[in-house]
Amino acid sequence: MLILALDVASKLGWAIHDTDKTPSAILSGSIKLEGSNAFEKTQDMRRKLPKLIRQHQPAFAAMEAPLTFIPQFKKKTRTLMGVEEETSTINANTIMQLNWLAGAAEMVVLGQNVPCTLVSPRTWQSIIPYHIRGAPKQRAKAYCDMLRIDSPNADSRDAAVIALWCAGHCQELKLLQRVRAAA
Repeated sequence: MLILALDVASKLGWAIHDTDKTPSAILSGSIKLEGSNAFEKTQDMRRKLPKLIRQHQPAFAAMEAPLTFIPQFKKKTRTLMGVEEETSTINANTIMQLNWLAGAAEMVVLGQNVPCTLVSPRTWQSIIPYHIRGAPKQRAKAYCDMLRIDSPNADSRDAAVIALWCAGHCQELKLLQRVRAAA
Protein backbone atom coordinates (compact mmCIF):
# COMPACT_ATOMS: atom_id res chain seq x y z
CA MET A 1 0.00 0.00 0.00
CA LEU A 2 1.32 3.44 -0.91
CA ILE A 3 1.43 6.08 1.81
CA LEU A 4 1.90 9.78 1.10
CA ALA A 5 3.43 11.70 3.99
CA LEU A 6 3.60 15.48 4.15
CA ASP A 7 5.61 17.85 6.32
CA VAL A 8 3.74 21.07 5.63
CA ALA A 9 5.74 24.31 5.48
CA SER A 10 6.73 26.90 2.89
CA LYS A 11 8.90 24.09 1.56
CA LEU A 12 6.43 21.19 1.54
CA GLY A 13 8.28 17.99 2.39
CA TRP A 14 6.79 14.82 0.90
CA ALA A 15 7.52 11.11 0.97
CA ILE A 16 5.97 8.10 -0.75
CA HIS A 17 6.33 4.83 1.14
CA ASP A 18 5.32 1.49 -0.36
CA THR A 19 4.64 -0.66 2.69
CA ASP A 20 5.58 -3.77 0.68
CA LYS A 21 9.15 -2.46 0.29
CA THR A 22 11.97 -1.63 2.68
CA PRO A 23 12.30 1.88 4.11
CA SER A 24 15.31 2.51 1.89
CA ALA A 25 12.90 2.49 -1.09
CA ILE A 26 11.02 5.56 0.21
CA LEU A 27 10.86 8.32 -2.38
CA SER A 28 11.02 11.83 -0.99
CA GLY A 29 11.48 15.42 -1.96
CA SER A 30 10.11 18.87 -1.38
CA ILE A 31 7.98 21.39 -3.18
CA LYS A 32 8.86 25.06 -2.76
CA LEU A 33 5.64 26.99 -2.41
CA GLU A 34 5.90 30.32 -4.21
CA GLY A 35 4.19 33.47 -3.00
CA SER A 36 4.61 36.37 -0.63
CA ASN A 37 1.84 35.32 1.77
CA ALA A 38 -0.14 32.27 2.89
CA PHE A 39 -2.91 32.87 0.34
CA GLU A 40 -0.48 32.87 -2.61
CA LYS A 41 1.39 29.85 -1.24
CA THR A 42 -1.93 28.02 -0.86
CA GLN A 43 -2.74 28.73 -4.50
CA ASP A 44 0.66 27.39 -5.52
CA MET A 45 0.09 24.27 -3.40
CA ARG A 46 -3.23 23.68 -5.19
CA ARG A 47 -1.33 23.68 -8.50
CA LYS A 48 1.56 21.44 -7.43
CA LEU A 49 0.35 18.94 -4.81
CA PRO A 50 -2.44 17.35 -6.92
CA LYS A 51 0.14 16.51 -9.61
CA LEU A 52 2.23 14.61 -7.03
CA ILE A 53 -0.86 12.76 -5.79
CA ARG A 54 -1.99 11.82 -9.31
CA GLN A 55 1.53 10.70 -10.23
CA HIS A 56 1.89 8.28 -7.27
CA GLN A 57 -1.77 7.50 -6.44
CA PRO A 58 -1.34 6.84 -2.72
CA ALA A 59 -3.99 4.85 -0.87
CA PHE A 60 -3.52 6.84 2.34
CA ALA A 61 -1.88 10.05 3.53
CA ALA A 62 -0.42 11.26 6.82
CA MET A 63 0.58 14.83 7.49
CA GLU A 64 2.03 16.74 10.34
CA ALA A 65 -0.73 18.35 12.38
CA PRO A 66 -0.80 22.13 12.61
CA LEU A 67 0.25 23.65 15.91
CA THR A 68 -2.46 24.45 18.42
CA PHE A 69 -0.30 26.89 20.37
CA ILE A 70 2.22 29.61 19.58
CA PRO A 71 5.61 28.53 20.92
CA GLN A 72 8.18 30.92 22.32
CA PHE A 73 11.56 31.13 20.64
CA LYS A 74 14.86 32.18 22.16
CA LYS A 75 16.36 35.22 20.50
CA LYS A 76 19.80 36.74 21.09
CA THR A 77 20.09 40.52 20.93
CA ARG A 78 22.65 43.13 21.88
CA THR A 79 21.85 45.87 24.32
CA LEU A 80 22.86 49.47 23.74
CA MET A 81 25.93 48.73 25.84
CA GLY A 82 26.93 45.92 23.46
CA VAL A 83 26.09 43.14 25.91
CA GLU A 84 24.49 40.08 24.35
CA GLU A 85 21.32 38.92 26.06
CA GLU A 86 18.80 36.22 25.37
CA THR A 87 15.11 37.03 25.29
CA SER A 88 11.95 35.13 24.47
CA THR A 89 9.81 36.06 21.51
CA ILE A 90 6.91 34.65 19.55
CA ASN A 91 6.24 34.72 15.84
CA ALA A 92 2.48 34.36 15.52
CA ASN A 93 2.54 35.21 11.81
CA THR A 94 4.69 32.19 10.97
CA ILE A 95 2.49 29.85 13.01
CA MET A 96 -0.70 31.23 11.43
CA GLN A 97 0.80 30.77 7.95
CA LEU A 98 1.81 27.18 8.73
CA ASN A 99 -1.66 26.40 10.03
CA TRP A 100 -3.22 27.93 6.91
CA LEU A 101 -0.96 25.78 4.72
CA ALA A 102 -1.73 22.65 6.76
CA GLY A 103 -5.46 23.18 6.27
CA ALA A 104 -4.96 23.73 2.55
CA ALA A 105 -2.84 20.56 2.24
CA GLU A 106 -5.52 18.54 4.01
CA MET A 107 -8.17 19.87 1.64
CA VAL A 108 -6.04 19.09 -1.43
CA VAL A 109 -5.44 15.51 -0.24
CA LEU A 110 -9.09 14.94 0.64
CA GLY A 111 -10.10 16.59 -2.65
CA GLN A 112 -8.11 13.88 -4.43
CA ASN A 113 -10.14 11.25 -2.51
CA VAL A 114 -7.19 10.09 -0.44
CA PRO A 115 -8.08 9.30 3.18
CA CYS A 116 -5.68 10.99 5.57
CA THR A 117 -4.73 11.49 9.17
CA LEU A 118 -2.91 14.18 11.10
CA VAL A 119 -0.04 13.37 13.43
CA SER A 120 1.60 15.69 15.95
CA PRO A 121 5.35 16.24 15.70
CA ARG A 122 5.99 14.62 19.10
CA THR A 123 4.07 11.52 18.05
CA TRP A 124 5.88 10.84 14.77
CA GLN A 125 9.26 11.80 16.28
CA SER A 126 8.70 9.17 18.98
CA ILE A 127 9.62 6.37 16.54
CA ILE A 128 13.18 7.67 16.26
CA PRO A 129 15.32 5.54 18.62
CA TYR A 130 16.30 7.27 21.85
CA HIS A 131 20.01 6.65 21.28
CA ILE A 132 19.84 9.14 18.38
CA ARG A 133 20.46 12.47 20.08
CA GLY A 134 20.14 16.09 19.01
CA ALA A 135 17.51 18.53 17.83
CA PRO A 136 14.47 17.05 16.03
CA LYS A 137 15.79 17.82 12.51
CA GLN A 138 19.18 16.26 13.37
CA ARG A 139 17.49 13.17 14.81
CA ALA A 140 15.33 12.74 11.68
CA LYS A 141 18.43 13.03 9.48
CA ALA A 142 20.35 10.46 11.53
CA TYR A 143 17.37 8.08 11.47
CA CYS A 144 16.97 8.38 7.70
CA ASP A 145 20.72 7.88 7.26
CA MET A 146 20.55 4.78 9.48
CA LEU A 147 17.73 3.34 7.32
CA ARG A 148 19.48 4.41 4.08
CA ILE A 149 16.58 6.65 3.07
CA ASP A 150 17.74 9.07 0.41
CA SER A 151 16.17 12.43 1.29
CA PRO A 152 17.48 15.70 -0.13
CA ASN A 153 16.60 18.04 2.76
CA ALA A 154 15.19 18.36 6.27
CA ASP A 155 11.57 18.72 5.12
CA SER A 156 11.69 15.53 3.04
CA ARG A 157 13.39 13.64 5.88
CA ASP A 158 10.62 14.66 8.27
CA ALA A 159 8.08 13.44 5.72
CA ALA A 160 9.93 10.12 5.42
CA VAL A 161 9.76 9.61 9.18
CA ILE A 162 6.06 10.55 9.15
CA ALA A 163 5.53 7.86 6.47
CA LEU A 164 7.33 5.28 8.62
CA TRP A 165 5.26 6.27 11.66
CA CYS A 166 2.09 5.91 9.60
CA ALA A 167 3.05 2.47 8.28
CA GLY A 168 3.72 1.11 11.75
CA HIS A 169 1.49 3.03 14.14
CA CYS A 170 -1.48 4.69 12.42
CA GLN A 171 -4.77 3.13 13.56
CA GLU A 172 -6.75 4.63 10.66
CA LEU A 173 -4.38 2.98 8.17
CA LYS A 174 -4.63 -0.38 9.96
CA LEU A 175 -8.43 -0.21 9.81
CA LEU A 176 -8.33 0.66 6.11
CA GLN A 177 -6.00 -2.27 5.45
CA ARG A 178 -8.36 -4.65 7.29
CA VAL A 179 -11.36 -3.40 5.32
CA ARG A 180 -9.51 -3.86 2.02
CA ALA A 181 -8.31 -7.33 3.02
CA ALA A 182 -11.87 -8.39 3.92
CA ALA A 183 -13.34 -7.10 0.62
